Amino acid sequence: MGQRWTVVGGGVAGSVIGARLAEAGAAVTLVELGVDGATPDDIHEAAQIRGRTIDGLRVRRVEGGPYVSYTAGSGLGGGSAINAGLASNTGPFFLPHRLPVEGEGINRRVRRNGSRASVAEVYFKGSQSKAEIRTSTAVERVLMDDGQACGVELNSGEIVEADRVVLCAGALMSPLLLMKSGCAVEGLGRRLQDHPSVALKYRNDGLPSSTLTAQRAGGVQIIETVVGDEVWVVPALMRPTSTGVTGANENGEIEAQFRLCQHAGERELLLASVTKVAAEHAHRKGIDVPRPGWEAEWLMDRLASTTPVYSHATGGCCMGEVTDRLGRVKGTENLFVADSSVFPAIPSVNPMVPTVQLAETLSDRWRDSGLVSG
Repeated sequence: MGQRWTVVGGGVAGSVIGARLAEAGAAVTLVELGVDGATPDDIHEAAQIRGRTIDGLRVRRVEGGPYVSYTAGSGLGGGSAINAGLASNTGPFFLPHRLPVEGEGINRRVRRNGSRASVAEVYFKGSQSKAEIRTSTAVERVLMDDGQACGVELNSGEIVEADRVVLCAGALMSPLLLMKSGCAVEGLGRRLQDHPSVALKYRNDGLPSSTLTAQRAGGVQIIETVVGDEVWVVPALMRPTSTGVTGANENGEIEAQFRLCQHAGERELLLASVTKVAAEHAHRKGIDVPRPGWEAEWLMDRLASTTPVYSHATGGCCMGEVTDRLGRVKGTENLFVADSSVFPAIPSVNPMVPTVQLAETLSDRWRDSGLVSG
């Protein structure tokens, strides 16, 4: 029997890590909070499937702002099962990936023969890897023995023993699990980031329901998509510098404070884009758009008080601070983090493909260092 690896989370990173470890001969148990299932082509339909997002998740987007709901992917494939699949590469990790990509330029998307495909569908169901996959299963904490990870405890009380544990639960859940497991690493929970986004909403004037296009101007990306009988035009700041924190509240639940757009330069860039979008789409019937001259007030209100279209949380277990170049948690043996929480800074593109490349890089480093054996 090979080494026993437990992977916590079967989202974008966990699907890659689980498949790669199993292919290398390790005995892999993957534990996922959400569900398994097909990936609908309609991303808005997909996000409504129970178990495809984390129930009841609420965050603060700006300093001192209200708590708002946050759409974090759950289930096998994680965010890749509910997002648009925009597939630009950037960041410090460049290993090739298996994802099928169609389209050109900024509108490249993860698609197979015109249909959406989640990372789990590509890496698990498209390979010969063997792993035990347990969905609809919540992990309470990582178990420790004399400074070493030795398994996980499920919220049912069941113990899953392991020689090594990898957290792939995302930038909000992975830091939380480390905290609940007694890890006290300097920097844990810090440098939380997201791409600040707001949606200008118009009555649909004839665009097909499948419409989803992207354009980029400097540090701002704008997507246009149809949601029901509305057209949403969404500017997002792709090179933010503001950072927040994530941790646990008194009930052991996620306490995330993004602190978006703290700096005047960030606000100015996003405001210029909002103002330009509003002017260019003035011929449409507005549903939720700024009044001329009130764009700044509208922007800051919507940034604080609405559920974001872009849910791209990164940070909290940053490489070089909380984890080393292997994703190993400092001060604890046999415990690794291999998801978007290890990014020291948020990628300047949609983070799905960079997260896949991160997972490919870490699994490759584990093989090269002899950590993985059959």
